[in-house]
Amino acid sequence: MSYELPERPPLDDASQDQRYADFLAYFSADCERLHAYIYSLLPHHADADDVFQRCSLLLWKKFDTFDQEREFLSWACGVAFYEVKNFLRTAQRDRLQFSETLLDLLAEQRSDDLASVPDHLAALRLCVKKLTDHQQQLVWKAYGSATTVADLATATGRSAQTLYNQLATIRRKLAQCVQMRLAAAGEDA
Repeated sequence: MSYELPERPPLDDASQDQRYADFLAYFSADCERLHAYIYSLLPHHADADDVFQRCSLLLWKKFDTFDQEREFLSWACGVAFYEVKNFLRTAQRDRLQFSETLLDLLAEQRSDDLASVPDHLAALRLCVKKLTDHQQQLVWKAYGSATTVADLATATGRSAQTLYNQLATIRRKLAQCVQMRLAAAGEDA
């Protein structure tokens, strides 16, 4: 005995436009974090991009099932998790694949991490502003542009190892600053 779902009544143009606008508002607010979540579960960037594209379409198709009382990112990550599992099950071309247990663990960890990303970014922005102008320029040139450290060393007349050492010192300083800011914010909450 088969059971067929009843067809959904067609939406008028205004309802369809509003539905589309609602979806875009939710999706555009969280698409970068959703992509980062998918990327954290797949070892290859191209695979993550493929799954993200498929997941984006699936989210639109399933948007009628989204409960707007819930958080969109949480719902989208749930959909993405099953898309990743499906991808890994069908993608046999790579020998290196995550086990299902590891995938479950990574998904849970990454889901928790996503909630704290805005706080970390805000703290990092404030900490970067505390760096000297020279340190800010070095960080920007090393991480904010397509320049390699070797090219930067040649351009500045310094050794690459000197720049690596300076960048390591700056990263440690930024990490400590971010940790202190987050700890202080946690005490205030």
